Amino acid sequence: MIRTLLALTVLTTPAPAAQDLQWTACPGDTKSELECADLPVAIAPGSDRKLTLKVARLPATGEKKGTVMINFGGPQGDQIAIMRSWAKIFTKIRQSMDVVTWDPRGYPGLSEPVLQCDWGPLRTPAFPDDQAGLDRLAAANKARGDRCRSTDPELFDHMDSASDARDAEAVRRALGEDRMNFIGTSYGGTIAQAYARQFPDRVRTMYVDGTGNHSTRNWERELTAIARDHERLMDRFFAWAPKGTERRWRELVARAGKEPIPAPKVKARYDGTQLRFLAVQKGKRGPAEWDALLAAIKAAEGGDASGFAPRGPDPYPALMGGGVKECLDFPRPDSQRKLARTVKRLRKVAPSMGAAFPLAWHAPLTCAGWPAQVANPPSPLPGKLPPMLGAGTWLDYAPTSRVVEQVKGSRMIKFDGPGHNLFAAMANACVIDHVSAYVTTRKLPPRNIECA
Repeated sequence: MIRTLLALTVLTTPAPAAQDLQWTACPGDTKSELECADLPVAIAPGSDRKLTLKVARLPATGEKKGTVMINFGGPQGDQIAIMRSWAKIFTKIRQSMDVVTWDPRGYPGLSEPVLQCDWGPLRTPAFPDDQAGLDRLAAANKARGDRCRSTDPELFDHMDSASDARDAEAVRRALGEDRMNFIGTSYGGTIAQAYARQFPDRVRTMYVDGTGNHSTRNWERELTAIARDHERLMDRFFAWAPKGTERRWRELVARAGKEPIPAPKVKARYDGTQLRFLAVQKGKRGPAEWDALLAAIKAAEGGDASGFAPRGPDPYPALMGGGVKECLDFPRPDSQRKLARTVKRLRKVAPSMGAAFPLAWHAPLTCAGWPAQVANPPSPLPGKLPPMLGAGTWLDYAPTSRVVEQVKGSRMIKFDGPGHNLFAAMANACVIDHVSAYVTTRKLPPRNIECA
């Protein structure tokens, strides 16, 4: 059964005067324009215990008229280091605004304390064949989570995106801003959505880019939508590839589902779900990788799936971060029967890709049995938000639009191409111009706008 919790209560608080933040050079940084300050925040609502957020800003280069807050995603730490590396994308915004970020609670970075956990890649397990298999996964996940939780149980239980949003609100209050401009890219968009749900009256503008829809009433329906998003991505590849490639692909994954196909060059064997996931990793990079994907399919048909191996030392699908935040943000299964029913449905609506994406595969299987309840489940955005702006690439546009379209008057920027995170990682000049205008003047681009 999928666990659910009541939607978070909307919080409204008066805007206090700015705290006396002591801005100095960031630790280990004597050359950039970044300034850092420490901000004590409550570790949990109602708790007297504090943790220390390290907050950083790029000061406005002209007359300051406000502040833009950004989280680049991950969802790990090092937000300050990322902003230092990508400072140029804020040139136009900084003509009239400070740009602020913070290293998130618990993760390795400049905020304290840090959970002592394994923050490296976590391999995605295979779907269990029965309840006993899911129970074994749950027991292993609980043991892994318990090791992490034992270092600081209170912090561990409050690592969800709603807690990050409360930290962002503490930053806003410390800055003395009546309302905040929030940019959330990738997983940072999940934090932005959590902020919008809790503090809608404190949002001046909100831009999300390449984010998942954490604002749905029906998580199973959202999984179906994500499966179709991935299927459309592969449809682009099949339209480019020689006639019959789609049929050959489905035959290949069906064969791998019965007997994993060896990948001798990396000493691995890939089942059908793993092949689907690895194919998307190549396919989403666009035509530059499509010849390699086509060659990998042909070689796998001959019995060698080495061409699907991911970059890096681990030949199997894996995700970074240990799932500490994700396991508190997303529903998780406790019944193999219902999990199998979901997988069957997704394979029916998306025959080429099925359930081979993180929120249907990695998250459920690595979060089952987690030693902390889901604290921040998906739930709709409130109706009183100002118009939002979003953007997305081939794979990102649809889920991001499902967030933005909930708010009347909002706009989406479309990018007809591969990639992820148009504003920051891709530094798309057209997107940067529209985002800069939006957060500084609240001017939205025209409907159906596209950036090349």
